[in-house]
Amino acid sequence: MGVSEAVSTFVKDGIRLRSGGIGLRKPFALLNEVVRQKKRDLTFLLAGWTEDADLIVGAGCAPRLEGSYFGLEALGLSHNYRRAFEQGIPQPIKIEEYSNFGMTMRFMAAALGLPFMPIKSHLGSDLVKYNPLLAKKAAVIDCPFTGEKVMLLPACQADVAFVHAQRADGQGNVQIWGQWAEDQWGCGASKVVVAEVEEIVDEDIVRRDPNRTILPAMMVTAIVETPFGAHPYQCQGYYDFDRPFRRMYAEMTRTRQGFEQYLQDWVFGPGSHDGYLKKLGQDRLDALRAKPMFSEPVNYGY
Repeated sequence: MGVSEAVSTFVKDGIRLRSGGIGLRKPFALLNEVVRQKKRDLTFLLAGWTEDADLIVGAGCAPRLEGSYFGLEALGLSHNYRRAFEQGIPQPIKIEEYSNFGMTMRFMAAALGLPFMPIKSHLGSDLVKYNPLLAKKAAVIDCPFTGEKVMLLPACQADVAFVHAQRADGQGNVQIWGQWAEDQWGCGASKVVVAEVEEIVDEDIVRRDPNRTILPAMMVTAIVETPFGAHPYQCQGYYDFDRPFRRMYAEMTRTRQGFEQYLQDWVFGPGSHDGYLKKLGQDRLDALRAKPMFSEPVNYGY
């Protein structure tokens, strides 16, 4: 289905929405549409927020967050996040903070149908001490087998998961290569999975390369074909980061007025993902395209 139809069909006000990618393949085509449709009261879930969550928070879509790192990586702080947390602009937000690994384990627990996941990485951390939301959920116990201390983190279930991937077939088998991050577990933790992909290919292509099928069709609810849907992030094998665009976003969002201008210029103004790509221009998109670097073929025969 199309981007607009997917968001209007599956993203309802008040749901728990998981987005994809720790620093890669972020589903911006879908997230921009969430902002255009002015979805509200979302709980936004992810291990590793950057411009995706900054956009959603700044647009007033999500007053609650569960996740880990929140920043613009080498470009500094997330300005919308700081305004929301420190000043309540455009609305107050609450954040339940975990480590990247902790969030991944929470998604894994939900995907496996478990109520919690035992981990050690949070032991000795001040996350529980200084985050009252997390303190109400996390628990430290003695392992019944070894007596060692372990922390139990609650499963993280989602109503809808977004993911950006390289390709899928018409049946909904989604293939990803390069870093997966927590996409497989985050999608497994969700009732609905909406996958935006660079291209839809013949089923035979997927069958000839089965190890790249990270999300089988039985897990996927909808496929949205969105070339450059992860822009300004990268999609391995298709295109690289758009660094000038990311720098522009970081500068514009330093002020609330600048962010509102960004929304007009790049979200509401273009009106759709196609309009967004048209505004970027073909020359800019072509300059981002990945150079050929093919792996060696493997023999799957018997």
